[in-house]
This record gives sequence, structure tokens and C-alpha cells, in this order.
Amino acid sequence: MNKKEAKNLFKKYLNNECTSEEIQLLYKFLESYQNDKGLDDNEFQKSRIWKNIEQKALPNKNNENYFFKLVLRYAAVFVGLFGLVYTMFWFTSSGTEEIQGTVDAILVKTSDNQQLIIRQNDNRVIRGNNGDILGRQAQDMITYENNDTEELVYNKIWVPHGKKFKLKLSDGTFVHLNSGSSLKYPIGFAKKTERRVFLKGEAYFEVAKDSNNPFKVVANEIDVNVLGTHFNVSNYDEEITYAVLAEGSVQVSHNTKNNSTASKILEPGEMASLEKDALVLSKVTVEDYINWRNGNLSFHNEHFGSIVKKIERHYNVVVKNEYSELNNQRFRGIFRSETIVDLLETFKESAEFDYLIDKNQIIIKKPN
Repeated sequence: MNKKEAKNLFKKYLNNECTSEEIQLLYKFLESYQNDKGLDDNEFQKSRIWKNIEQKALPNKNNENYFFKLVLRYAAVFVGLFGLVYTMFWFTSSGTEEIQGTVDAILVKTSDNQQLIIRQNDNRVIRGNNGDILGRQAQDMITYENNDTEELVYNKIWVPHGKKFKLKLSDGTFVHLNSGSSLKYPIGFAKKTERRVFLKGEAYFEVAKDSNNPFKVVANEIDVNVLGTHFNVSNYDEEITYAVLAEGSVQVSHNTKNNSTASKILEPGEMASLEKDALVLSKVTVEDYINWRNGNLSFHNEHFGSIVKKIERHYNVVVKNEYSELNNQRFRGIFRSETIVDLLETFKESAEFDYLIDKNQIIIKKPN
């Protein structure tokens, strides 16, 4: 087997698409590396890094089958040969949330602990562990079949920095997921029960109307209750949690620190934000908060210190700000197809600073 064939076969294995014969071929290919002493220093370092991942991914190694361990042991070799950095996804049955931000792939974890790598240009069928068709992927969206169920079974999707993705839930609700977000959702909704999903990050919802089954978004410290409407929810770590209503009506609730519940009813064009353990109602321009769905990056007269996280998620970069005075500078604008360099140069028109780009790291410096 040549390198190209092995690469394609390993990709199939990561997607759980290998036949038994192909698994045997991959087994033999991996086994051929057991006596190979020719790894260079770079590959050796990657092997050591992978050992650390292995310790986290497989705490009970004695319970794993030999082939699984063999694939894991030599995954570093595949990293060296093919650059398959996303392979770490497949080998973690736990701890996914801790590493998902460090690799460049959309991941769906099914109720039976399968972990599916989703490529945005693919068209594929999503099946359950019994072989039934649950949904279908058409490039940047997965559509789930309209299946009622008596028992709720949940999937979870992670969208890394630099990517966006869409879901059509089994009730017809559309969900647009922003970069650095995750959503836990049922693959089918039970009749006469609340349609409940769990969000971390940011998403825009177009909820299918169903007066008998209210829809609820649980977003850490707030809940958003609706019947059928369009709205945006954001609850990234270390950022203000808020909900913005585009059309219809929603109730935003918050359980305060003294165990009481505060609620706000939103009208279109209003935002409820959680500030100092209280819900604050304000008028906003809705488009400013939802145009990320079209790939735009927008700022609403925001401090640079709060903008940094948005830049990191949108461009999949790390920003290190060594010029703290810049944090108090406010910026406003919409960036569509601009590169990270275009954005920084635009900022420099209204604030003096220097910057360096080192691979995926942006270092902000005091101007000379």
C-alpha cells in the first residue's frame, strides 16, 4: 500500500466507513511501523505529544482492543506523514469539550458515543447505531428526519473557531451555529413535551411553530422560551450573555443568586442581557447581532478588549495583546470578506498600534 492509499484509508477509518477488509489492510500497514527506527526528530516529538493525548483519551487501556490501541499508538506517524491533525477527535470518548477548540473540524457526538467528523463540502447520510437513517448532511447543514419519539435521544455538535454550521432539527427548526459553539439537541422530539436544546456559544434560531410543544433554549444562566419565532442567543465564556429578538415573541428567564426567577418578555428589536445578576432590556439594531450568519464580523461600538475574542473565533487565530492601552479604544464596523490583515489595518486608521503575525498568532504591540 502506498502513502496516498494509506491516507485515504485512514480518513475512511476516522469516519467509520471502513469495511472489515479495509481495516485489515490498515492494520497491516500500521503494524509495519512497529520495527521502524527511522522516525526523524520532528516525528518523534509528535509521537511524544500523542502519548500525552493517549493518556487522557484512554485512561483504562487494558479494556481497549489491540487494533484500537495500535491505531492510536501510530496516529502520530499519520500526523507526520499526512498532516491529519484532526485525528485526535476520533480517539476521545470523553473530554471532547476540553480539546475541541484546538483542532479544525466540526464534530457530532451521537447518543451511542460515535464521534463523526463533519466536512462542510460533504454530502452524507447520518445513521443511528441500528442502521436507521437519522438525518442527511448537505454540505454546511444537517437535516434530521421528522421522527416523533417517546424517549428523547440527544446528539451534540461542536463547531470550532473559523467555521459556522447549520442544523434543521426534526421539528423543522433551523439553527445557525457560530464559531466556537456547541449545541446539545434531540434527534427527535416527543409529543406534548417541551422542545429543549442546550447552547454554549452563539446561535440564531428559526423556531418551527408548535403551540402544543413550546421550544426552550437553555444557555447557562438564561432560558429562552418560545412557541415559534426568530432570535439570537449568545453565552460565550467571559462575555455578556444575551438574547436578541428578530421576530415573534420570547420570554427570557434568569435564576438569580438568591434563587428567585427574573423574566423579561421581548418584542422584535429588543435585547435582554445578563448584567450583574440582573436582566437588562434595551433596544438594538437586530441586524448588527445576526449578520454573522452571512459570514460577517461586526462590532457595535465595542472596546478592543471585548473584540479580541470575536476576532479569535472568526479567523481561528490567537490574539496576544501586549499594548493594554488599546483595550479601551472603541471600534464599530462590519467586515465581510476582509482578511485578518485588512481588519488590523482598518483598526490602525483610528488607533495607533503595531502588530506581528506568527503563523496563527497575532501579537499586538505598542507603536514605535
